[in-house]
Amino acid sequence: MKRQIGRIIAVIFQRGKRRSRLTKLIGIIIVLQVLQFFWTVLHVNKNDLKIPTLKKNVAGYINVGKVFDRNVTLEQPYRIKFDLKDKRVLRDLKYGTCAEVPSLNTTNLSFLPHTSSLSDWTFTRTQKCPEFSTKKIRQHQKTFTLSNCVNATNSSSIYSVNFGDPCLLAYIESCCRDNLPVPNIVHYVWFGTKKLGYFNFLSLMSSIRFQRPCLILIHGPTLPHGEYWDFIYKFYPNILHVYRESPTVVFNNTLRFKEHASDVMRIEALINYGGIYLDFDEVILRPLDTLRQYNHTQGHELSFTMGSQLVMSRKNATFLQLWYQSYRDNYRKIWAYNALWVPNGLAKKYPKLIHVEGYNFTRPSWKNAKDIFDNNYDWSTNYGMHMYARWYKRPIDVKIIRTLNTTVGSVSRHILFGNKELCLS
Repeated sequence: MKRQIGRIIAVIFQRGKRRSRLTKLIGIIIVLQVLQFFWTVLHVNKNDLKIPTLKKNVAGYINVGKVFDRNVTLEQPYRIKFDLKDKRVLRDLKYGTCAEVPSLNTTNLSFLPHTSSLSDWTFTRTQKCPEFSTKKIRQHQKTFTLSNCVNATNSSSIYSVNFGDPCLLAYIESCCRDNLPVPNIVHYVWFGTKKLGYFNFLSLMSSIRFQRPCLILIHGPTLPHGEYWDFIYKFYPNILHVYRESPTVVFNNTLRFKEHASDVMRIEALINYGGIYLDFDEVILRPLDTLRQYNHTQGHELSFTMGSQLVMSRKNATFLQLWYQSYRDNYRKIWAYNALWVPNGLAKKYPKLIHVEGYNFTRPSWKNAKDIFDNNYDWSTNYGMHMYARWYKRPIDVKIIRTLNTTVGSVSRHILFGNKELCLS
């Protein structure tokens, strides 16, 4: 890394007629930003990392939910209007009808049973892969309704409700609950007006294949669009838009980065509803149901950070409350502080509040993204993988991955075809 930075500096300051002062200035700014990033990484985990303290009583640890609901409430206008623990209120709310989990067979795609060998990573064998087209698909009809939700709207074949609407919570409590603490619903956060990209599509398809969620909730002001999105909502209609604007302030603290808005939104979503949160370029590689028995689950990204690309939690979990509280009491305008360093510190301070699933949610880390893009990584023990989509600058689609001999290819085939091996040309 030192050699690479040195080379960059040498190129910036080399003399030549073509290199203007403006170019040099831009280069210097870039180098300073890179150095600042690595400085913050190297100085993490120091004594100044302030971890929220859990309140105690004579019986030991208590859930701070009641204190949280009154004093550490969600920022307006997203405040829940009734006690989250009042089951009678939830029971009496009328929402509509529950959904059936859709069949995954379509006219042009069948989710085949898994035949991926997780012991052979030579990729010397080939398979006959099914044809796959996102352009022709029979639309599945929604089997659920939110017709009695006052603020629910139904446009573009997808219901939209406001974040914090009690009616949605009543639906989840009545229709999506089983005997496990974490409900089988999947949350995503979406900003902007972009088309749904390939890796976003792959993440949704992995959720559908391995979790068959009761609901997929898309949080944000807008929904994606484009060919991949049209395929997804026709293929799996149990999708709901949870409308809310991107927060710019939390607890009177102005958020410095747009990523911090997403960090806050995922915590608030899990506090309100519970479930599984995924980044839009995080993929699931096997079912997560065995982990839904824990109140809160995360995995390390690096030894000193707790990844937030995949988070599983029960509604109003104590770990979530403490994590959220850090944005009120100790928000730092450092990219990774509250999102990655604080939960890592909380896990060390309160290990009974979290199940840490090693590195099985995100590896390879960003330091080894080359193993995803250029090599074939052994992901046999992974529950998930972060694909770092913003760094992938090569052409990619459902045709290219058929013969793509990299981790991107093997993961894609595993999700879409049920077998990681290369397809016959």
